[in-house]
Amino acid sequence: MQTPDAVIFDLDGTLIDAFADIAAAVNAPLIARGMPTHTIEQVNAMVGNGAVKLIERASPPGTPREVRDEIYRDLLVYYAAHPVDHAKIYDGILDVLKALRERGIKTGILSNKPHTITLKTCDMMGLTPYFDEIIGEREPDLPRKPNPQSLLAMIDRMKAKSPILVGDGVPDGDVAKKAGIPYVAALWGSRTREQLSHLGPVAWGNEPRELTHILLGESAFPLAPA
Repeated sequence: MQTPDAVIFDLDGTLIDAFADIAAAVNAPLIARGMPTHTIEQVNAMVGNGAVKLIERASPPGTPREVRDEIYRDLLVYYAAHPVDHAKIYDGILDVLKALRERGIKTGILSNKPHTITLKTCDMMGLTPYFDEIIGEREPDLPRKPNPQSLLAMIDRMKAKSPILVGDGVPDGDVAKKAGIPYVAALWGSRTREQLSHLGPVAWGNEPRELTHILLGESAFPLAPA
């Protein structure tokens, strides 16, 4: 695999474990309405397609659209106030980011988390200095993955000729395919090899520290035979 000149990362499930905070933000407005709540594992299975879709999945069947809209707004208010109460950077990620920066490789974050909360999360976790570009979801000008608009705009601003995307979710593989760039699957996040294999990643990362070798071409972690 060619050594990239830019690496774009997903955020939740790739750089940071934020699932406890996401679950808390989902459950807070549900509790306020006397609705059933969800475990971290259940919320983990719902994430990946943005906050609106997350609320659709988390709300009880038959919840009216206007009530889901209220839950969504309350989620954003809660999450903006509690973005990183429990979040942690995955072990090995900072070493990977430092190695990329030392070699002059540009870095970006493309998240389906709302844009303002994405920026706040990165600031509070100390990730912002490691990145040239950070983009979250803000429809319609910053559409969420798998729409490739934000990814292509990021690549253009980076003037990257051989970018690569690293992520743990199906939208990550989908957006990379739509943008025509390679995708590395991060297996320490929210999805399994079986759930991602149809996306054709160029490599699998079983743990974050492997990314240095994958991205810098020091060794390969090829696809397992089908």
